[in-house]
Amino acid sequence: MATGLSTANVGKITPSISKVIEKPKVLPLSQKAAVGMGMLLAFNAGAVNSATLSGLLAEGTKMGSAAVTGAWTNSAIGAASAVQGAAASQFLFNTKCIVSYICGAIISGFVIPEPKAFEVDVKKTLSLFGISSALLATSAVFAKASNVKYFYFALLANGLQNSFTSSLTANLCRTSHFTGISSDMGTFIGQVLRGNKTNQGRLKNIFLIAASFWTGGFLSFGWTKTFGHKVLFGAAAVHLAFAAWVGLKSSGSSDAKTA
Repeated sequence: MATGLSTANVGKITPSISKVIEKPKVLPLSQKAAVGMGMLLAFNAGAVNSATLSGLLAEGTKMGSAAVTGAWTNSAIGAASAVQGAAASQFLFNTKCIVSYICGAIISGFVIPEPKAFEVDVKKTLSLFGISSALLATSAVFAKASNVKYFYFALLANGLQNSFTSSLTANLCRTSHFTGISSDMGTFIGQVLRGNKTNQGRLKNIFLIAASFWTGGFLSFGWTKTFGHKVLFGAAAVHLAFAAWVGLKSSGSSDAKTA
């Protein structure tokens, strides 16, 4: 009795094996392109943060969505108040905000578990920003209904984005949380004033990213007054546009390579 695989069967299996072991398409990212990406996404995060913090949505409720430093303290204050007999609503709301931001970062880490600095995994990045766009669109739907749950989806999207850009650029581009960037700016300025220009280039880059975040917040206030929840749909469109750029760049650039 014949054993083993026939030539015909081997021919059928070989393409399948090739597909399994095919390496992901990777788009190399220069530092200049990384900063440009960081500026765009920081602008978008600034716009979203301004919309959620302005009090113009959800009947005046205010909550930042770009970072959760204040939420950690407000959660602690709420818990302390609840222990003393007050309502636990402050604790619960702020804790949900913290968890939402962390969960956004978890999604990023789950989709791209082994990021390589300045190398964009095209397929996974498209998936990730498809998710973040859907999260921002969902946030807009809840904001239209004046439902405070819209904060959670905005936080999810910003946590996802910040995790992606931080991991991709070895912390050069943190695009939604600016406490660390502000500290770095002060440190580098102090170094330059003493003649140490080692981080002068990095100072310029993070200044551009921070300025983009501020500009997004500045413009978003007026946009939110005029267009309301639609600003969040606009932010979702920016994430889709970024995904489209990655896709087009990877298919049309001769620099695109396989890992």
